[in-house]
Amino acid sequence: MASSFLSQIETITNVVSKLKPRVVLDIGKGFGKYGWMLHEYYGIPTDVRADPTRTLAQQSNLTIDAVESNPDYLWPHIPHLYRQVFQGRIENLYRELKGYDTVLLLDVIEHLEVEPAKEIVRHFIADGATMVIATPAEYFQQELYGSEDEHHVSYWGPREMAELAPYMDYQRVEPGRIFVLSSKPINIVGFGKSPLKSLRRIARKILDEVRD
Repeated sequence: MASSFLSQIETITNVVSKLKPRVVLDIGKGFGKYGWMLHEYYGIPTDVRADPTRTLAQQSNLTIDAVESNPDYLWPHIPHLYRQVFQGRIENLYRELKGYDTVLLLDVIEHLEVEPAKEIVRHFIADGATMVIATPAEYFQQELYGSEDEHHVSYWGPREMAELAPYMDYQRVEPGRIFVLSSKPINIVGFGKSPLKSLRRIARKILDEVRD
């Protein structure tokens, strides 16, 4: 998907930075905003002077590859953000993609048929990656950018996600959900569905309002 929910950006960026990956795969990178965000807030060193003659990807401590099925989305800025862009549908490519700490599937899984999507997620989990998946909380259809890739063909809720990995946690961020799936226990400070974590997030927001 070329774009995704504005309300998710802060949570996703924070979650990925707390996972502390070294090599990331961004499936369906769209406009490339998470390439920008992760380099800026996690990858680019702040103790050395930036070099305007080199790309962000060349200067970052974080390596990010991408998968893109739509050639219309290969804008000139994309090579500045990604080490490599694998062109094609993830259903045809995933078996050859290995060695990633974190795999992003952000507002993409709803564009995939159910069974191939399950195989894709299980492949990366078995390879040792932690997957960060964002998807709408309610099923809806859409038409965007004149692209058939933008159609929704499946729905993914907590029950469906729990079947795909030994460990799963999620958080509702209107109008979607953000899931983290892993072969190892998940404990990300500030993220998760537990009532205690939800109350802490609410309390922080109230305190921020009071301080203002």
